[in-house]
Amino acid sequence: MNMQIVSVSSKGQIAIPVSYRKELSLNEGSKLAIFSDGENIILKPIALPSEESLLSALADMREYAKNAGLDDDNVKDAIKASREERRVDEDSN
Repeated sequence: MNMQIVSVSSKGQIAIPVSYRKELSLNEGSKLAIFSDGENIILKPIALPSEESLLSALADMREYAKNAGLDDDNVKDAIKASREERRVDEDSN
């Protein structure tokens, strides 16, 4: 494992050295997840799913809903309930 030193700009930005960008195939627009344990920062490249895989997953979900007898209103109600539950969880934290 190599180490290089980078500086944080006034806007909180860092430049990832070209050797790391090449090694990890990072290009403009690449997405990174950032983790911290309070002392260390880890950046992990993440790959976004392809359009094809998203469309395939959507088709699978539609088929599941159809087989379960769910209609658009059932799905909308489930989404609304999930969002409300998330808001409650966020408010309690």
